[in-house]
Amino acid sequence: MSLSVLWIRQVELVSFTCQITESVPPIPAIAVLLLFGVGLPALKRIGVHMGLTQQEQAVIFLFVAIGSVMSSVGVTQAFLPYLTVPEYFSLPENHFHEMREAIPSWVGPGDTEVIRTFFEGSETGVPWGHWMKPLGLWSLFLVAYWITALCLWVLFRRQWSDTERLGFPLLYIPVNLTLDQNQKDRERPFVKDPLMWTGFGIAFVYNLLNILHAFNPSVAALGVYYPVGQLFTEKPLNALAGLQMWHRPELIGLGYLMSQDVLQSVWSFFLLENLAAVIGNTMGLLRAGFPYAGEQGLGGYFAMGLFLVWSARAHLKRVFLKALGREEAIDDREEPIPYRWAVIGFFGGFAGLVVFASLVGVHPLVSFLFILVLLLSVFVYARIRAETGTPSVWALSHSLLKELPFYLFGSEALRPHGSIRTFSGLSHFFFLCHGGFFNQSTVYQLEGFRLSDEVQGKRKEMVWVGLAAVVVGLGLAYFMFMTTYYHYGTNVLAGGAKTGTGGVRINYCLQAFRQVDQYIEHPRVMDKSRDIALGIGAGLTTLLIVARMVYLRFPFHPLGFLLACIVGGQLWWAFFVAWVAKKTVLHVGGVTLYKRLIPAFLGLALGHFFTAGILWGSIKSLWPHVELVVWFT
Repeated sequence: MSLSVLWIRQVELVSFTCQITESVPPIPAIAVLLLFGVGLPALKRIGVHMGLTQQEQAVIFLFVAIGSVMSSVGVTQAFLPYLTVPEYFSLPENHFHEMREAIPSWVGPGDTEVIRTFFEGSETGVPWGHWMKPLGLWSLFLVAYWITALCLWVLFRRQWSDTERLGFPLLYIPVNLTLDQNQKDRERPFVKDPLMWTGFGIAFVYNLLNILHAFNPSVAALGVYYPVGQLFTEKPLNALAGLQMWHRPELIGLGYLMSQDVLQSVWSFFLLENLAAVIGNTMGLLRAGFPYAGEQGLGGYFAMGLFLVWSARAHLKRVFLKALGREEAIDDREEPIPYRWAVIGFFGGFAGLVVFASLVGVHPLVSFLFILVLLLSVFVYARIRAETGTPSVWALSHSLLKELPFYLFGSEALRPHGSIRTFSGLSHFFFLCHGGFFNQSTVYQLEGFRLSDEVQGKRKEMVWVGLAAVVVGLGLAYFMFMTTYYHYGTNVLAGGAKTGTGGVRINYCLQAFRQVDQYIEHPRVMDKSRDIALGIGAGLTTLLIVARMVYLRFPFHPLGFLLACIVGGQLWWAFFVAWVAKKTVLHVGGVTLYKRLIPAFLGLALGHFFTAGILWGSIKSLWPHVELVVWFT
């Protein structure tokens, strides 16, 4: 774990050249899997036996996956600036100082010199005495959040995994790469399958050419994406100016495992959204964001979340009866946590999160709604991961949540009696909305339960593995990043050396506070267009759900609609390629050929993770001045 955090520190913070924690799973966890799948057999051939069972390898993988995310650009690197930015960037023309004064002193370090050296560097090291209290209290909040989500996954694990038998496609790679080396029941072991290495080689060559192009621009390479939108310069087609075809081998590879209706829905609905933009441009609807695909997706998230709870109502009834002492209601002896404790943990944890946010300064009702929306969103995101296996952190719609309260109700509704406490307090929680990294990382715990089943492990052990990974990961991240911040100064890290005013994480944080600061002087009214888009998204999602319940072969999937709205720009082309490939394979060779080619497509994903993640991330640790950033988004 320490090596993972050091690696993350170097490439994401110091050199700012590769985001190895934005992939799903994170690149350090993929490196561990390759060590198990390829390294251990190689060591065995030269007489070195590590003696790790498949269950032990799965535990290590889960620990590294969760622990690595704690050091990611969306957790520690996003979270720490929120405790310091308001004070450091306070100016007479903004309200940052007032916002900081409106909330309790323990929210962040109070000493101005401690904050100044956080951004500008210090020769005396980290003033831990000023940081221990805020870091300790915020860590309690994060651990409580994890436990709340953990209990939520326990409540729904049996319904999704055993009753509905969701596939959890993202687990294909860790299961295949952690197979016991002594197993003889496979005709073609995954790591020895030539089709796997064929797919691996294709992704390797594609990414290698991109890497060589970074060193020598004369080397021809396909690049990361093709900007199709540049072909459309005249009205009304100029509404497609942002259209891009992203070359994503890992999405094609894992997309092959998805159902055809999900793949078809993503690219179809995304293109329909773009068609709506063209029609709107023709009609003179030039408002920025039209047709508000993100807001439609967010509304769809709400509708899907409510439907998932409703569809599990019979199971939940038995769970709550068990929690109330009805022993015959349901057997929970094989569950990760007894249902009684899961129910207590979820509702107690939820209440604790609301109380914490209220103590920071957020109005209790706003705290309740904000935490509820966060958990509802990750609940639906977990369903997307479990059912489709989409490997994207950005499929979680949290980036929209920073604006949701303001355009839904108007900013003045969040200022009871003219106080800015709720404004200020809520802003300090917006790090949870930056891609939802911490929130989405809780889904690894749910996948860990299923991984335990696949490797004949114990679900209860995965509970402690996840909790330990969070605590250890946060501790290592605090130490590693705080020492780096105070050594170099945050202003010159994560790409900030070019401007001297902080890197990309500081700018994201500043945007959040400046947004709220602007609403103090210029209140934002309800945005009816976006509110209508929320309703349209919820309505369309509901119609798709009903259609699939009524018509067995209905070709469009509500989860595909959500993915198209939230992250369709990055998914649509890869999913279209996967859809064509899978349709062709099934037409030519049926299910037999489809199953035989699974290793090839998994190899395509694995080759991309290895070359663009492990290899490129290692190169950038050694040669940090090559001007190329490979984004795993």
